[in-house]
Amino acid sequence: MRGWTHYLSGVAMATFFPELLYDIRIGILLPVITGAFGYLPDFLDFKFKRFLWKRDYEVDPAPWDPKAKIAPSYISIKDITSDKRYQLYAIRGRVTEVIEKSDEEERIVFKIRDATGEIRVEAIKEDYKRLLKIHGDIKPGDTLYVPGYPDIDDKGIKFVVSDAPHPQYIADMVAKAIDEAYEKDRMITIKLHNIRMAGDVYRRYLVYYDSPNRSIKVYMGPLVTTGGAPIKGTDVPEYRRVGERQTRYPFVKVYPRPTVIDAFSGPEVGYHKIKLKDGREVVEEVFIPWHRGFSHSFTGGIVFALLLLPILLAIGFPHAWQLTLAAMLGYWMHVIEDQAGFMGSNLFPPFTKRRIPGLMLGPNYYTAMNFATAWLMVSIIIFNINRFTPQIAMMATGQPVPKPIPMNDWLLLGLLAIPSIIIYILAVKDGIEFRRLYKAYWKYYAAVEALEEEETVGGI
Repeated sequence: MRGWTHYLSGVAMATFFPELLYDIRIGILLPVITGAFGYLPDFLDFKFKRFLWKRDYEVDPAPWDPKAKIAPSYISIKDITSDKRYQLYAIRGRVTEVIEKSDEEERIVFKIRDATGEIRVEAIKEDYKRLLKIHGDIKPGDTLYVPGYPDIDDKGIKFVVSDAPHPQYIADMVAKAIDEAYEKDRMITIKLHNIRMAGDVYRRYLVYYDSPNRSIKVYMGPLVTTGGAPIKGTDVPEYRRVGERQTRYPFVKVYPRPTVIDAFSGPEVGYHKIKLKDGREVVEEVFIPWHRGFSHSFTGGIVFALLLLPILLAIGFPHAWQLTLAAMLGYWMHVIEDQAGFMGSNLFPPFTKRRIPGLMLGPNYYTAMNFATAWLMVSIIIFNINRFTPQIAMMATGQPVPKPIPMNDWLLLGLLAIPSIIIYILAVKDGIEFRRLYKAYWKYYAAVEALEEEETVGGI
């Protein structure tokens, strides 16, 4: 859910207490602190915990230019080493020799030199055509700007002309992290950086976890806008579109959907070894490992609400206990709303150690779910103000007044919440269909694992 939805949910919880509504009526706005408690779990994670979390590997397919803050970054030829294989860079230098050129095979190989050294440059097919279109006929003495990535063949390191990094680098790093998590039996966290190009556009890539085949597949996609809309004609050629790496150990992904990285900052992903119910040990993917822990628990709601109580008592707030309870409910609403999605949370630490999977409601209705929840919270606020108006009037003036909307309270709430109810029903149906596909995926996974075990012990 969006931050403003959580904030509104926290404010709605304060309206369940007529004493707090009375305080707001006479100009004491302290009860709106419940909105801050509704947002607090994300504030703690994104403003504090994320910066304290250790990253084991920085997976940066296309390092940014330090001044322009976009890719590719210029690199000196002497700095092109094997550890930079497949990452997107740019070199600038003078052509010293054309080793091979064939329009029929659509391939050119030449050497380029800068002030620090010399390297072979290779371009094939679409990259060959683009290179000639930009620079014309390449000959010794030409000064060229060439984007691409380092690669290795039997002659050593070369530079391959490209407008995107090769996805093999990402696949190698993810597989390495999974194997290391299994062998070291601890959480290994990687940061998947995005690829920001000139013109405020991003190169999209997808990380697909093929659990049955113990394979990490990475697909390099098109350029996209900051809103995620793909730009026509920017797909990479087929020969450098896919990278794949096998892992030595089995792994599982909680939700069988690829991880998509494009605009804004890329995610952090953790991997740790767990034991399944049948006794097998596998590596589990934990998306954004520093998120949805203690901060997103009912236990956390109790603790942070109790920290508020002595402050309210110290300043002499007359309804300290009501506001403390409302703050706790606002915090809990955040936990409940997040639990409706995919990731889930660790709901009852220290009694629970891992995230409890979410309900997977409305996987295709993210924006609609935010609207439905916000609309429901506004409905609750109207419902509570309407039903408590006579009581608040008595507290303020000693004189009763009728309800602004002369209707049964729960009927009013039901009518107001109709849009939310409709969207939630659609979300439940959408979630049921997703879980059906999800179960089919895991049945396939279990069948493949069983087959592999049979083969190992000679059962077939």
